[in-house]
Amino acid sequence: MKSVCLAILNFNGRKHLEHLLPTALTAAKNSPIATWVLVLDNCSTEGDLDWVHGAFPEVKTMTAPKNDYLFSYNWLFPQLKDDIVVILNNDLRLDGHFLEPLLRHFDRSDVFAVSASSYDWEGRQRTSGQSRLKYNHGFFRWYFECKRQDLCHTLFASGGFMAVDRSKYVEINGFSRLFFPAYCEDVDLCFRAWRRGWRTIYEPESIVWHREHASWEVSPLAKANVLYLRHSLFFQWSSLPMKRGRLKRYWSLAKIFIGELLVGKTEVLKIYSKAWLDWIRMRKGFKSMRVSELELQRIQMQIEEKVNSISREKV
Repeated sequence: MKSVCLAILNFNGRKHLEHLLPTALTAAKNSPIATWVLVLDNCSTEGDLDWVHGAFPEVKTMTAPKNDYLFSYNWLFPQLKDDIVVILNNDLRLDGHFLEPLLRHFDRSDVFAVSASSYDWEGRQRTSGQSRLKYNHGFFRWYFECKRQDLCHTLFASGGFMAVDRSKYVEINGFSRLFFPAYCEDVDLCFRAWRRGWRTIYEPESIVWHREHASWEVSPLAKANVLYLRHSLFFQWSSLPMKRGRLKRYWSLAKIFIGELLVGKTEVLKIYSKAWLDWIRMRKGFKSMRVSELELQRIQMQIEEKVNSISREKV
């Protein structure tokens, strides 16, 4: 392994960078591999890069062609030469030894990504853990097992604080624009990697503190909960088996919609209907993404397997 880029996505986030950049530089200094810090700026309008250049001259900067949210990484990755890229939201601060636990796993050629572990900003509780896929009442759901804090495989690495093999990311074309501008794009990315036989690992010894959703506050686009529901549906319709449990799924939807209508709410019904109409228009381009029941079982079995023995010595 030759070098690592620690790439921070930013848009009008100086108040976040003030906390993150000092910890990022410390983590890079303590890294067992040559590591440089980059701010990937999504066309900020409040002088963020002038401030970075003045306050942290050792931090490199690049400006994306447009504010493409997390998808600016798709533009960035082919331009880099580093073996590993650690992608970070700006609303974080890092443990001083954040990098070494992540990087040691990339000695294995089949590792695609490694997810760090997150605490809330005050450090009171863990907010991430192994992510798993669960089937219930006709729907697939994914969730973090925050109480599980041991080295393990995971369905996906968080797009806000993950290390990824740069060449593999480029090979599978990065984040899918089906999930623009945000939410579930990291689930889809790592799921496609699992289909290739590339593993994603959860590493609890790599620590970040996260102001959850803080970087999204400056976005003029839809609310986070709307995007999350919409893109959760897109991921299921595009990638997961849909034949099983149709009656359960329809009955669950009916109960949800009726319950909403009885209390005078229609938001879920509107989001679901709009998402379905959008999916009807787009689905031809994504038919090949769906897995069979057998392939899904194989992937889930791999996720449950114990992580191969990995040396705790420095990379």
